[in-house]
Amino acid sequence: MNSKRIFVSVASFCDPLLEFTIRNAVATARHPERLSFGIVEQNDVSVESALPTGRWRTAFLHVNPRHSRGACWARALAMTLYAGEEYFFQIDSHTCFDQHWDVTLIDTLEQIDARSGNAKVAISIRPFAFEIDDDGSIRTKRFTETTLRLTPTVSVIKRSEPVLQFASEDTKHRDDVAGFQISAAYLFTRGHFAAEVPYDPLFYFHGEEQNISIRAFTHGWDIWHPNAVPLYHLYKKRGAKEAPLHWDADFESQRQEKWFELRRRADRRLGELMTGKLSGAYGLGSVRTFDDYLKVSGLRLEDVEG
Repeated sequence: MNSKRIFVSVASFCDPLLEFTIRNAVATARHPERLSFGIVEQNDVSVESALPTGRWRTAFLHVNPRHSRGACWARALAMTLYAGEEYFFQIDSHTCFDQHWDVTLIDTLEQIDARSGNAKVAISIRPFAFEIDDDGSIRTKRFTETTLRLTPTVSVIKRSEPVLQFASEDTKHRDDVAGFQISAAYLFTRGHFAAEVPYDPLFYFHGEEQNISIRAFTHGWDIWHPNAVPLYHLYKKRGAKEAPLHWDADFESQRQEKWFELRRRADRRLGELMTGKLSGAYGLGSVRTFDDYLKVSGLRLEDVEG
């Protein structure tokens, strides 16, 4: 029986469901004692004391939300709480799980690893949805039993606006499928991914998944979209009262550097990454090139004249 540990990375911004997510992860895991949580909570009042305790490890960092510098900055901090666990699992703080999700994730990764022949495999896709009814009951909604794949809505990456939109395409197949785009809300892989492809803290939010996908691919990681999706995401409903966003006016009024400045910097960094101008830990890997990524993805970088 596999006794390896899973590091669960959670970055939360004023999210009332953080406690729910951790409790649900523990309650539904087959082996909760093998879990290890790295939590970065950005909130006025911390919920750390309300979190469940047990044989699992919890590393916790509390940040005042007005001091936060965005989702990628928080995920980068969460990665620093990694302590050598065999598996790395990144989720959002509004997530619920199927029973024995931990076993499902490990089995899926190991099977794809054995089939692909590459020891560096990352499985990722956008989770299906869940809702919480007024009585507190949870309704999960998997709308298809076939496998989803993340595909870009356009084929050309503009140098001036490098961030692309991706859609979840139903492949109509039940097999795991190879891909090239990571979903930040469901990323499961080997633990050393955290050291080899650390989150860039100078990114903001937009372009986050392109950045980590390109860097993972060029470091030799294969990205797969699994059929098994044992977790669910609470997606925002238009018009509903929700947790505040990082760029909401109340927070912005307390910050010297505004959200659009952070986003503009991130857009520049994404362009620099694609053109090889960004070096060091947050640059391209040396196993594959960005041109290799373009060939696999079918994308094209806009000509300079364009």
